[in-house]
This record gives sequence, C-alpha cells and structure tokens, in this order.
Amino acid sequence: MKNIFKILFVSILVIMLSGCGNKKIDWNEIELGDKMPKSEILTGEIKTNRSDLASIEIKKISKKEYKNYVQSCISAGFDIDLEYENWDTVYGAFNKDGYSIRIVYLESNKEMDITFEIPETSNMKEIEWPKTGLGAMLPKPESTLGKISWDNSETFIVHLGNTTIEKYKEYVKECENRGFTKDYSREDKYYKAKNSNDYELTLRYLGANVIEISLEAPEEVSDNSTSDTTKPETSTPNNNSEMRADFKTAMDNYEKFMDEYIAFMKKYKASNGSDLSLLSDYTNFLSRYTEFTNSFSEWEDKDLNSKELAYYLEVQTRVNKKLLEVTN
Repeated sequence: MKNIFKILFVSILVIMLSGCGNKKIDWNEIELGDKMPKSEILTGEIKTNRSDLASIEIKKISKKEYKNYVQSCISAGFDIDLEYENWDTVYGAFNKDGYSIRIVYLESNKEMDITFEIPETSNMKEIEWPKTGLGAMLPKPESTLGKISWDNSETFIVHLGNTTIEKYKEYVKECENRGFTKDYSREDKYYKAKNSNDYELTLRYLGANVIEISLEAPEEVSDNSTSDTTKPETSTPNNNSEMRADFKTAMDNYEKFMDEYIAFMKKYKASNGSDLSLLSDYTNFLSRYTEFTNSFSEWEDKDLNSKELAYYLEVQTRVNKKLLEVTN
C-alpha cells in the first residue's frame, strides 16, 4: 500500500511552484509575509507565493524548533478553532481575522511544511439559496454570506460564512430531520450521510465560522442526466479558487477506499493473522489498487488551487489519524 501514499505525495508536490532555494526565509519576499508569524532562524524554500496562499518547506528542523514556531503562532493570535488539541506533529488554527495557518512536522525527515491562507470569506458575497436543483433538497441555512462553487444536476457545493460551530451543529440536525441519516459518519466538525434515495450529503465546519455544504446525486442519476451547460469544464477550475468536481470525487473515493482498508486491517490485527479467509479480502484490495492509482495519476501534471490543496490536506489528515489508530 506504500505506493498509494507515494502517489498522494506526488499529487501535492506538483502543485508547488519552483522555490527560491534552501536558504534563510526572507519574509519580505512573501506576498502574505506581513500577515504570517515569523521566525528569524527558519531556512528552507518558498514553494507557493501568491496573494491568497503561501507555502514554505523547512528542512533540517528539530521537533523543539517546530514547537517553538507553533508557540510563536499561538502568541501571534493563531489559536482559534484548533485542528487538534494535541498538536504533536500537526498544528492548524485561525486568527480573529480568519487567516489560517497549518504546520505539519515530519519527524522522520526532520521537515516542516507551513501553509498560510487568506480568510475564506474574502471571496464571499450575499447569495440567494437555490429554489430548484440539489440545493433545494437541503434546509435553507441562516447565513446568506457565501459562495456557491458548483450547482448542477450532479453536484452542489457551497461555502458559508458567519456560521459558528453551534450553528453548524444545528444545521446538521436540520439535515438529519430532512432524512440524511443513512450510512452516516459523524465527527465533531464533520458529518456525512445519505437520504433514502442515496443522495450523499457532506457537511464540514472548516473553522473561523465557515462551513462547507456538499450534496452529490447517486451515480445512476448522474449517469442518466443530460448534458448540463451550467457545469464547468472538469479539467480546469472555473476560477482560481474553485474545487473541481472530478478532483473532489477522486479524493472522496480515496477516503472511502482507505476507510475500507483500515477496517480490514483492524479485523486482521484482531485475529492476530490467524484468519486465513482475510487473504481473499486482501486480494480484493490489491485488484482495486490499480483503480485508485489511475484516478490519482491524472492529477500528477495539473496544478491544484488553494481550495483543492486545503481539501487534500483535510482528507489526508483524517486518513492518517485513522491509520495511526491501527498501527498504535
């Protein structure tokens, strides 16, 4: 299974632009440098340098130095909506203005990756909730500040601001009351479920009072639907901040596959390797492996925008967390 992770790392690395060399970070070179927590000792490469997104790769850094940088972020006010309470190797948080920082420390390689983004609400405006289509199947949210990324017969995706974690949880309950309770999966900031007709809903609290609502039609409906002129080209985002539907599908399929694989590993571990019937399940995973490598290979030569990168990191973090539960 190691090759799956190799492909994933390639997918994230190809989005990064050529850096400025492994040297002391000059924060003045970074477009968002005046907003970021700084450190005078960090040396590495500026991988992405845009007005909406910055990413930096730091090499040869100790865990103590990683934690010192995290502490500087906390002191600078990046302590809202923490990704994890225990930030031993991953720290993600927002400041009061909605800027986000995510720091991943790779202890085995002594490397640290920093991703910094502008507030999600920067690209939002007042929207009118759809009265037809997939959006009309869902409860109307309280907030009208948002951005609809996709709205066609197959996929509906919207990001909403001005929505606290409490309001998010209330909205989850409203969706449950609408019948989205089949095959559900629930975490503190994540909810996924289908209704009786297999329309799949995904809700996420992203932080800084921003949520994501995604609804996808079942495959049979998508296959039978006619060409939708409102659907953007799948090979290119409809603008620099939108998530492509085929990218999201690839990531969601990957997460589903890994969930199944992790469940298999837990079962295998519980049997202490004595259940030989599990060998057929393992063979099944191997045969499906090609399907997922092909799914990801098409992204190797394409750039990911900030939304796609954020979603990639979100999915990969969830998967890694589950994998740790198996290996510990």
